[in-house]
This record gives sequence, C-alpha cells and structure tokens, in this order.
Amino acid sequence: MRFDETLRKAMSLVVEMPAEEPKPTKAWNVMDGVDPVPSTPAPAAPTKTIEQVVREAPGPNLDEIKPTANPSLPVIDSAGNVNFAAIYDLAKLPTSPFTAEQVLELLGTLPPDLPLETKRSTVKITVGAMAKATGVTTESIVADASRKLAALAGYAKSYSDQASQYTTKAEAEITALLAEIDQRKRSIEDAKAKQAAMVDACTKESNRLDDVLEFFSLDVAPSKYA
Repeated sequence: MRFDETLRKAMSLVVEMPAEEPKPTKAWNVMDGVDPVPSTPAPAAPTKTIEQVVREAPGPNLDEIKPTANPSLPVIDSAGNVNFAAIYDLAKLPTSPFTAEQVLELLGTLPPDLPLETKRSTVKITVGAMAKATGVTTESIVADASRKLAALAGYAKSYSDQASQYTTKAEAEITALLAEIDQRKRSIEDAKAKQAAMVDACTKESNRLDDVLEFFSLDVAPSKYA
C-alpha cells in the first residue's frame, strides 16, 4: 500500500474513546414501598475518527504536515539507515508524553499469543496509570502516531519527487553524452579511414616518384629498371 493510501485509510479509522463513568443511582429499598427504577444500561463508549482526534489535539492537522526533503539536511546515512526523528523534526511535530514507538515497545513485551482485547486492556491500564503524572491519553498517542505517519508520507513524496527530477535530468544528460560519444566514435572511425587512405595514397605516390629517381640512377636491384 502506498503512503497516501495508508494515510487516507488511517484518517478514516474509528477510535473508541474512554467511556464516562456512570452516575451512581439511589439504591432501592423494599421499605420505600415503590417500584425500583429500572437500571439504565451503560452508554456505549464514544468513538471518533483519527482525523477528528488529530484536529482536536494540540498541533498541526494531518493535511498541514508537509515536510520537504532538503539535500543539506540528509536523513539517510551511507549504510541506508533512515533517521526518522530528523523527519519528524523537519515536520515540526509536537512532542508526545508517551510516543507511538513506546506503545510498540510496550506491546513487544506482551506475549504474542495474548488476545487482542487483552492487549488493548493492558495498554489502556498502563496509559491510565500514567495519565496524571505525564498527561498521556489515548488521544495523544493516536495523534502522535497519525502525525508521524503523515510526516513520513509527506517526506517520502517530497524525496521521491526530487529523486525523480534528478533522475530525469541525469538520464537526459546521459542520453546527450551517449550521443556525443557515438558522434566521437564516428569521428574516430572517419579519422582512421582517412588516415589509412592518406597513408596508402602517399605510399603509392612515393613509389611513383621513386620510379623517377630510379630511372635516372644506376639500375641496381631491386630497381625495376635494373
């Protein structure tokens, strides 16, 4: 899946927000002589799309994150390793009290065969325990992951566009150089052909002139007049 498709898909995903705590109701007492009030079922947890979460979180919206690749600020080293933090800095993403990468590290510590709902509950409990001390929320984590995804998509597009422009220009230059090389090769072949013709003509003319000298000199072999 391409970056832009991944981003569009992510923006439409729905996230379940923490449900509000149910309000306590008066316990029914048989001595009250009234029918008990039917218990109200807990309301369903509210949901938001990723795009809504990001718009409501402090920081840029997803469509505002458009980092531009800069040759003077390389983010890939000679070994091909990409410095993703440099891309996020270039995109001016806000810091997060608990990053998407840290969530991935947390998930990596859980047994791989653990049910998905159990994993989600574990992460929610961890986030809830950290909330008061760090200010981390589900929304801040979702916003962090979404913005980083948008930054990667934007940087990859910018990098690809620049690479394509460079490639197109370089290929045109190579085509011109190959045409020049072909022209030079033809010039070389023409020069060699003229060289051979010139040497042959001069040799033949030298022999003709030598005949004059031999004609007027003593007829000694290998002169044909001997």
